[in-house]
This record gives sequence, structure tokens and C-alpha cells, in this order.
Amino acid sequence: SEDKKRSLSQEVYSLQLVVEMRTGEVRNLREQLARATQELEQAEIVKEKLKKAMARMEDLEEQLKIKAKVEKKLSAEKSQMELEMMVTNKTAQRMSQNVEELQWRIRNN
Repeated sequence: SEDKKRSLSQEVYSLQLVVEMRTGEVRNLREQLARATQELEQAEIVKEKLKKAMARMEDLEEQLKIKAKVEKKLSAEKSQMELEMMVTNKTAQRMSQNVEELQWRIRNN
């Protein structure tokens, strides 16, 4: 009976060790789960920020395309105006020469 008590006592001790080990493992797993959950939440926040940044970048790229089109159009208009101004200046110069020639003819006739 004393042996039986000792045997049961050792069995209880062994089971207590197993329970303590399992409790430690469960605690570690809970801590790992908490860390993983926190990392996942952080990843979601970063993912949302990235999504916003990408949308902003696309918006800015679209604005750049529009700006480039406007600049190209304005540049073409400027070239056209410069050409027209050159033609107008030549015409004005020719008319001025015609006036001078007519004035010379009037004076000399």
C-alpha cells in the first residue's frame, strides 16, 4: 500500500510536469498568435497606405500626361503665331517700301 502511494505520488508528479510543460507550450503559442495578429494588423495598415500612395501616384501621372498635352498644344500655337508674325512683318516691310517708292515717285514727277 505504501508502494502504491509512492507510485501514485510519482504519477501525479509526472502528470504535473506534463501539465506545466503543456501550459508553457500553450502560453508560447498564445504569445506567437498575439505577435502574428499584431503583425497582420500592421501589414493591413501598410497595405492601405500603399494603396493610397499608388492611387495618388496614378493621379499625378495622369496630371503629368494632361500637362504634357497642354504644353505640346501651346508650343504648336506659339510656333504658328511666330510664323504669322514673320509673315505680317514681311508684309508690313513690303508695304512700307511701296509707300516710300510711291512717295519718291510723287516727289520726282
